[in-house]
Amino acid sequence: MKVELLSEPELEFGSGAHIDIRFGLSQRGGPLDAGTSTAPANIRVGIVGTSQTIEGVQKWLEVCRNGVAAKQTRLVNLFPAFPGFNRESVFRSSLSFDERWMVRIGTQHLADLASSAHPKELSAKAARTFIDHAAQIVERGGADVIVCAPPLELLATMEASVSRIDDSERGIDEGSEPAEEVFAHPPAFHDVLKALGMSLGIPLQMIRPATYLGAGHSRQNAGPLQDAATRAWNFHIAMYYKAGGIPWRLVRDPRHLATCFVGVSFYRALDGERLLTSVAQVFNERGEGVIVRGAPAQLDKNDRTPHLSEQDAHQLLIDAILTYRREHKNSPARVALHKTSGLTDGEIAGFTSAASGERIEVVDLVSVRRSFTRLFRIGTNPPLRGTLLHLSEKSGIAYLRGSVPFFETYPGMYVPRPLELELARAEATVAAIGAEMMGLSKLNWNNTQFDGGEPITVRAARRVGDILKCMPATQPNPQASFRFFM
Repeated sequence: MKVELLSEPELEFGSGAHIDIRFGLSQRGGPLDAGTSTAPANIRVGIVGTSQTIEGVQKWLEVCRNGVAAKQTRLVNLFPAFPGFNRESVFRSSLSFDERWMVRIGTQHLADLASSAHPKELSAKAARTFIDHAAQIVERGGADVIVCAPPLELLATMEASVSRIDDSERGIDEGSEPAEEVFAHPPAFHDVLKALGMSLGIPLQMIRPATYLGAGHSRQNAGPLQDAATRAWNFHIAMYYKAGGIPWRLVRDPRHLATCFVGVSFYRALDGERLLTSVAQVFNERGEGVIVRGAPAQLDKNDRTPHLSEQDAHQLLIDAILTYRREHKNSPARVALHKTSGLTDGEIAGFTSAASGERIEVVDLVSVRRSFTRLFRIGTNPPLRGTLLHLSEKSGIAYLRGSVPFFETYPGMYVPRPLELELARAEATVAAIGAEMMGLSKLNWNNTQFDGGEPITVRAARRVGDILKCMPATQPNPQASFRFFM
């Protein structure tokens, strides 16, 4: 066994590169597409909520327009100030509002809903209420993104309803780890909201009261609140991306092949049959993602994790490559597929034959799972992000979350768990795959702190599964762009 430290990858911004997202935006020319004809220079914002939440969101966004001071701390690289969101700031973009894009829901209506709905149905009914009101904004036309601002009382009631569900209802883990018996909770409000919102054709952004009101407005047991500047960074980057912008991308070595990154995960349907269905994410180096749904999966009786048949694996990758080609207007020279369970011989054969049929010679098939093996470092901090333990020529353990020298600390709350990488078929080395995943962990438009613990392929595939399972059977196919899922 050998341990090595992978270098922190840089990201490309408007006029240069940097390892950190926030410093890159502030010091390297703003977003990647800043100044181009496709960059969102003016983002028209619709808001659905109560009179109080709409007013609160608007006031907060007006404050953020001119910047938010940094947190008072010695960790200046971890908590930088927010530079503001206006035409003169690094974003070269602004948010605009109009009364016709503001739709108010009566507080009494939401209170009656919360008190009368069955705990199992509350999230779905509340989400439907917000979507019905958001449809009014769509009918009036003009909005680029619709912000949904539920009140704290409704969120608290939906959270409490989970604990009232009958404990006898149990489910099967989705396959990201060895299956365990877990309690089956109702789907989260956020996930149902995104699922039902697909029909609107405009991306949704949910915002919680704690984001714009700060401490004292969090749900019980919601965890520590991010500092004010970080909340502003995360919200505005998400809005920029959902409005069609490209904030940053991986720095691409011209010697490397153009790659189609595919994430394959599984989700549990809500139809009572516990059918596990595959879901794939298709990304390029810019982090632009599109959605591909696969066939039903089978739960292996030996390892208790889901797998695809050879035929279904073949078809899934065919669909992914065709979708990539249609969306990105070019063909990849390489496919890197990340799957959240082990790869069977049948899956390997199916994926390989699909790539071969599409004249793609370079295929890397990697199983990506959380590892229970941990490394220990002298001192109180966990291993450095980028630490890679080689277990064999085809497997290793990589820390995508850990202590970060640039931050001068470990920014997490809990002991980080590394990822286990198993190369079922790969031309790249374990180190090359690990380095690539370090970069892919920075393509999360919901988080500007760059130490994400998973590559975007895996993270997004799981999030998409959470939302797809909430889509009614009668609803049309989901939107293709990942902007509708985050």
